[in-house]
Amino acid sequence: MKKSILLLLVAGAMVFSTLPVKAQKKVTLQEIQKETLKNQGSQAGATTVANPAGATAPVKNGSGVKPGAVQSTITPQPNVVAPVTQTAAVAAPAVPPTPLTCTWDVTDYDFGKNVTQGKPASATFNITNAGKEPVTITLVQPSCGCTSPKYTKEPIKPGEKGEVVLTYDAKISGYFSKSAQVKLNDGQKYALTIKGEVQKVDQPASTDVIK
Repeated sequence: MKKSILLLLVAGAMVFSTLPVKAQKKVTLQEIQKETLKNQGSQAGATTVANPAGATAPVKNGSGVKPGAVQSTITPQPNVVAPVTQTAAVAAPAVPPTPLTCTWDVTDYDFGKNVTQGKPASATFNITNAGKEPVTITLVQPSCGCTSPKYTKEPIKPGEKGEVVLTYDAKISGYFSKSAQVKLNDGQKYALTIKGEVQKVDQPASTDVIK
């Protein structure tokens, strides 16, 4: 009998001693659950991102971002193209022609039919300086190698004369017309022309006797 009472007292003490432990475990689990929910809420609030305009937009499911996160919305700006300024082409000022201050007694010489084949024919052109400054003939350029020039090399003073001589070799019979350009040191240019008809010369018959 005494043993039974003693066993009941020991069992009761053990049950009584375990009650606070179970209550403590229950309280601890509740606190853990509350702390977990609190942490999840703070993480969800920390995932808000402001876009350039200050607004946020939720992220759709399936985009690879956790639920509760937000995605910034950016409004595309139109491409701004700088205006192109077109500059009108400016034409170069025309260079005024060099004033001609010289005169010629003739610029076109006609030999007529008085040219014999094989005998060079020469024509002389006289130039007068009618300007106020001396001029010099720097170049006489014929249009063909069959015409050779000669000209005054010294400076021609105002009021004085010089000359240009054009000689045609007359190697070919028939009509001819040749020209030459005369250039002066101050930029003046003049054109001279010679023309005529070369008379063919018959070759004498051979007097050799075949032996």
